[in-house]
Amino acid sequence: MLPIEYKAQNYHEWNQERWDEYFLRLGLPDDEAKRQFFRHVVYDHFEHHNNHYPDFEIEDYEYSLIQLSVSEVREKVRFFPSPDLSEMWGLQYDDFEKRDYPYPIYQEMSKNKTPPFPPIILDSSNLKVNGWRVYGRPNHLIEGTHRTSYLLRMAERNVIGWESKHDFVLLTPKST
Repeated sequence: MLPIEYKAQNYHEWNQERWDEYFLRLGLPDDEAKRQFFRHVVYDHFEHHNNHYPDFEIEDYEYSLIQLSVSEVREKVRFFPSPDLSEMWGLQYDDFEKRDYPYPIYQEMSKNKTPPFPPIILDSSNLKVNGWRVYGRPNHLIEGTHRTSYLLRMAERNVIGWESKHDFVLLTPKST
């Protein structure tokens, strides 16, 4: 579980602590992978993360920035029991394209053909299934359902190639 001291001040309120202030207050490391994890999981989704991953301990994992091809994502990354991430938000990509919808993630990915910031995945070998908590195997998508679904849909439609590489943050259990 994420420690309460990592929760942004005034979390999810109109006056939530700004990211740059949060970063400085916690004295976060200047490691890109860990910074992305803190920014997009801890800072943005603190309560959601603790609800879904109550046994998660930050210090139990190594954090690395990796590149995966879209075909590797299709084969190795899951979100809970979902067999195909493209089904989650993939058709939304098509709808947004028809309307040139101003959703920033869609706009950035359409322009640059890659996510504007890396989705977060976790080697789920140490996560235990517990009731409704069923984790994707071998890698579980913690954060980035829209970006990952859009990548898969873009490849299905030949907007990008299946072998195109994209950044992901990977959390790997430390050896004990």
